[in-house]
Amino acid sequence: MEKLSSPLSTTNNVKLKGTIEVDEFYIKAGFKGRAYHNDIIKSGREPRRRALKPWKGRGTFDKDYPMITCIHQRDYRITHFNVPVKQNLVDITCSNVDYGSTVYTDEYVAYNQLKVHGLVHEQVKHSVKEYARGDIHINNCECRSNLFKIWIAKFMGVNKYNLEAYSKAFEFIHNMKGKTHSREERFMQILCHK
Repeated sequence: MEKLSSPLSTTNNVKLKGTIEVDEFYIKAGFKGRAYHNDIIKSGREPRRRALKPWKGRGTFDKDYPMITCIHQRDYRITHFNVPVKQNLVDITCSNVDYGSTVYTDEYVAYNQLKVHGLVHEQVKHSVKEYARGDIHINNCECRSNLFKIWIAKFMGVNKYNLEAYSKAFEFIHNMKGKTHSREERFMQILCHK
């Protein structure tokens, strides 16, 4: 399934620049609530059981633990959420961050190629209990990731094919917070957004 652009995205065709934080997190999402996925479930996939331990290592879309990337620009407090299905982290970061920007990440090995693509790259090493080194940290992304998990929990399970729409809705709500004053203005921005 290809990545679809959502009309609610506040960062469509906008490259973030300056000081950027990038982090990834995982959400448990399967085939909840859609009859058209029954053929996928009947085609040999075992139903997921309660109380099973999650997979070791990082989740994937196929394991029903899709990755969501959080890209945050510090200067203007803009956050971009993305659900990559067939993209890697370097492609996602390069397509959303302007050339020459400073990117802070954790020590995940997938980020090691960012310098090759013209970005200034600094890492914090969580494995040695380093969470901040001066201005080098990804605390804003981790905070927004936790807010997203709290927000999405109220839906009591999300279909993984609809996760992109949920992430863009949260992105819109979060990025518009404090910028518009009334519900009417927010409603008009949703209607007029391209």
